[in-house]
Amino acid sequence: MNYKTLRIAFTAIVVVAMAVLIGYLFKETDVISIIERTDPKLLLGGAGLEVFGLFLYALSWHVLLISGGIKVKLRKSLVITWSSLFLLYVTPAGILMDVSRAILMGKEGKNTSASTASVIMQRVLYAFAYVIVTTASIFVIYFYDRSRFHLIYPFIIIVMLAAAAGAFILAASRHRGLVGWAANHFFNFYYKFIKKVGVDKRAKQKAQETTIQFSDAIVSMSNSPMGALLSLMIIVARLLVAALVSYWVFISMNYYGINFWEITLVMLVGELVTSIPLGVPGMLGFVEAAMSLSYVALGVPAGIAIAATLLIRLILYWWDVVVTGITAALYSGGLKTFLRASEQES
Repeated sequence: MNYKTLRIAFTAIVVVAMAVLIGYLFKETDVISIIERTDPKLLLGGAGLEVFGLFLYALSWHVLLISGGIKVKLRKSLVITWSSLFLLYVTPAGILMDVSRAILMGKEGKNTSASTASVIMQRVLYAFAYVIVTTASIFVIYFYDRSRFHLIYPFIIIVMLAAAAGAFILAASRHRGLVGWAANHFFNFYYKFIKKVGVDKRAKQKAQETTIQFSDAIVSMSNSPMGALLSLMIIVARLLVAALVSYWVFISMNYYGINFWEITLVMLVGELVTSIPLGVPGMLGFVEAAMSLSYVALGVPAGIAIAATLLIRLILYWWDVVVTGITAALYSGGLKTFLRASEQES
């Protein structure tokens, strides 16, 4: 039995276990009646807020593109980002999202290597933002009275951590030789790999050209630390908007037994579970179980925890699938064209 078979078997077992657990809790609690008492107008407001969050994610990438010297309209960055997010939501291979963004930007006549560099930079900044918001949430929950809603302290922490991240980015920009060194080592490894599979000699020249373009793009963004810092702050805002959507769901349920920063921490737990590479689109079942159990651990009644989780996922996942799916279907002559282009290059 090979690794792939074991992974599929393990995933299937875990999915079934998660389904049984959620089904049991669903049966033992009055989830349906709780959902029925939810204010639908407030939920619609949360859906609108999430669209703004998706816009912020696209904007953070657009800022990096501009910093890397790629002249592109914001509308085009938004359409490509949302279309690629659709792949992330509906396919087991989340890496297609990053690959497709660079591919589609290349099809718009832009430098593919520079686009790839901007995507990687956004990934790095997203990790920074995740740590910043997680640290702020934990600080509030465990170092302050949980019965009070401390708003000013987390934002002070966020600003301080963002400043530290900005200082790191600025320091990195002064050691640009590291970028070229890392890129050269990566593409030398890449060339050795493709040589083994029988690619012709032109592949080496192509790899070298890509190395230069990629390094130049990274250096260009490093020379604009303010652009990177702005993108970082936009990503932080996007994470907080997602947390606010979750908080909005609890308000729509008329439940106030959990504060914003606890909800933020649970949302980040869901984000972490989503990043686990098990080959399940959207990590369906895993995220719901993790979030429900996290809410219960924070003192939320099981029925409310499950109902809130289902409604939050309805907005932060299924609503996103609808919005990004429509965007992908309308982009470049239809969804089939988009998927075909991604498959050819990935």
